[in-house]
Amino acid sequence: MSTSNGDHPDAEPGDDGSERRPGPQVAYAVNWLTVLAVDATMGLIVVVAGLVALIVWNFYLGAFLMLMGCLYVAMVVRRGDRWRRLRRDAGL
Repeated sequence: MSTSNGDHPDAEPGDDGSERRPGPQVAYAVNWLTVLAVDATMGLIVVVAGLVALIVWNFYLGAFLMLMGCLYVAMVVRRGDRWRRLRRDAGL
């Protein structure tokens, strides 16, 4: 069973004697900050590519890429805040 929001349970809650934590399981991983840093880096690469395209090639394409990269980084920051709250609530 899988859902479309990145939340993929391996088994039903309570099958192994423990309750399933809310949210994506990667939020509880030891390397959660690394996952977010790599994700944010991908967004920053798109911003830089947009800047290069803006200067060298096409203003509108460059501006669009920069906007999309900035929005992606903003979503990563929002996801990081959500994961931080989930980890705090779980006592991690």
